[in-house]
Amino acid sequence: MVKDCVSKKILKDGSLLDAETVSIPEGAVVIYDVLRVMESVPLFVEDHSARFFKSFDLSHRKRPFAENVFADSICTYISLYGLKNGNVRCVYSISPADETQFLVYEIKHSYPTIEMYENGVVCGTFEGERSNPNVKQEAAVKNNAYKKIAETGVYEVLLVDNDRNVTEGSKSNTFFVKDDTIVTALAQDVLCGITRLQIIELIHSLQIPLVERKIALSELKNFDAAFISGTSPKVLPIRQIEGISYQVPNPVVRRLAEAYDKQISEYIQSHK
Repeated sequence: MVKDCVSKKILKDGSLLDAETVSIPEGAVVIYDVLRVMESVPLFVEDHSARFFKSFDLSHRKRPFAENVFADSICTYISLYGLKNGNVRCVYSISPADETQFLVYEIKHSYPTIEMYENGVVCGTFEGERSNPNVKQEAAVKNNAYKKIAETGVYEVLLVDNDRNVTEGSKSNTFFVKDDTIVTALAQDVLCGITRLQIIELIHSLQIPLVERKIALSELKNFDAAFISGTSPKVLPIRQIEGISYQVPNPVVRRLAEAYDKQISEYIQSHK
């Protein structure tokens, strides 16, 4: 049984099987990706496919199969399992004996409430640094961050690297706003989420000033607003980080959130 699977079926190497018959071997190397399904459409699957294969390139591993297999497998799973809305996890595992498998299955999701979008969420910080941020691979940093979220009850924790810079969330990317300018961490320092890529493209198209740079933990108090982006939260305002309060609503964040929601709607309509 795959521990994070919530569906009764798993697509394994193209075949739909009972979830209870499938497992990921102990000690396996796992490279994965998570995407959101809305109205039976896998959102931005082309971008997720590119990031999935990039993880192999960056970790100096041979690409496991042709590029079309990633998207085709997800669409097959959605069709056969009848998934309408939810989060799907795609996992390629390599066992200690070099046995491989590609799995597609539904995982538990937690989407923000209307109140969270209106009032923002509370975040904490966590001292942790991914050795290779842009390889989407299981890591101790993520697991330890999740423990802190469970212990403190915050919505998300922002990672602080060894130089005391804020990089990203444990499962999201982070943006800050000062006046009319958006500030975010350098791409090389974070896992460049698909939502992050979409958001940055929207920022440019909306002609909102954007600065990518190191963000010291000590300067968080200087920003007017903040938000996180990700598969589940989309564009979600932050109300507070470790006692520092931010403006909610903020006109820059609201404008961006509305533009992103419109982009999702248009993508769904064009891919049905």
